[in-house]
Amino acid sequence: MKKISIVKADITSLDTDAIVNAANNHLSAGGGVCGAIFSAAGYAELKRACEKIGFCNTGSAVITPGFELKAKYVIHAVGPIWRGGDQDEEKLLYSTYYQSLKVAKENGCKSIAFPLVSAGIYGYPQKAAWETAISACRDFHKTENSDIDIVFSVLRDETFDMGNEILSKFSSLQSDDSHPTEYKLKIGNQSFDAYFFHNANEPYGFLSNWYLSDFTVDGIKFTSMEQYIMYNKCLCFDDSITAKDIINTDDVSIQKSLGRKAQNYIDNIWAGKRQLVAVKGLYAKFSQNDDLKKLLLDTGDAYLVECAVNDKIWACGIDLHDDSRLNAEKWSGQNILGFALMEVRDSLRVHE
Repeated sequence: MKKISIVKADITSLDTDAIVNAANNHLSAGGGVCGAIFSAAGYAELKRACEKIGFCNTGSAVITPGFELKAKYVIHAVGPIWRGGDQDEEKLLYSTYYQSLKVAKENGCKSIAFPLVSAGIYGYPQKAAWETAISACRDFHKTENSDIDIVFSVLRDETFDMGNEILSKFSSLQSDDSHPTEYKLKIGNQSFDAYFFHNANEPYGFLSNWYLSDFTVDGIKFTSMEQYIMYNKCLCFDDSITAKDIINTDDVSIQKSLGRKAQNYIDNIWAGKRQLVAVKGLYAKFSQNDDLKKLLLDTGDAYLVECAVNDKIWACGIDLHDDSRLNAEKWSGQNILGFALMEVRDSLRVHE
């Protein structure tokens, strides 16, 4: 695996193939790192290149030339604004890094420099921002068999020290040659095999609602479970307009955002229906995709547990890297998605 490192330096001075601009959705020049990149690249030229693209979704990234920079490219990555942690900020920040690296790889880059995305004026807590950033970069190296050198460029001593401390922790917990994915889950006085998952690009990410996979239910094609669930959430309350908007986008973060705006929403009603909706969609997803079906059946009788510290409904309410997840008594969430997946796995096994 190529290295991940942290340096104290002005990102515009680095001689990497690409540098990342912590951009806004409209790719307009801002302050801080963004303003420095525009100035160093040549404000007018970079502004025109960004205006030609026009817009970038949160959690995504686009690329322009670097113009007067040492770097050949500027990758404009839009991280999430911190809103307390219950608006999928972690998934969106993870996606921001992962998508930036995909863009870099697609354009032949062998090195890339990141700022600490979203940790400035967007208010993302610095420790959590480092953990998500390093996790996404390590996962990209492993999942995509990447040879890209990754550098994080920061200016403050405390940011530099915290980043290196967290990078060292990741290195000691997860060696380059192994990434354990099967654990023992304690339930009462017994232990059971378990698989823990979170982001779509991580190990066992195919279990995530954000994992992209086509399936059809009642004659309607869906591209992810998130789209299916949010669509049905809106229909549950007769909000056909928002439901149509959800079908018309393949961007999972937008689907999630639209679903939160379902008109006439009543929590107790949706609480009683969501698991039934999930089971029906999950059965379609896995029964219609043979590769995913095999992966699900290969988990045997293990418990399946979604880990997200701010999700107390679909997930267990604990972070993927927190050892507390291994003891069910410490869960603060219901793990609805995990149990729905286990139910669908049993149904698929019966039909097999």
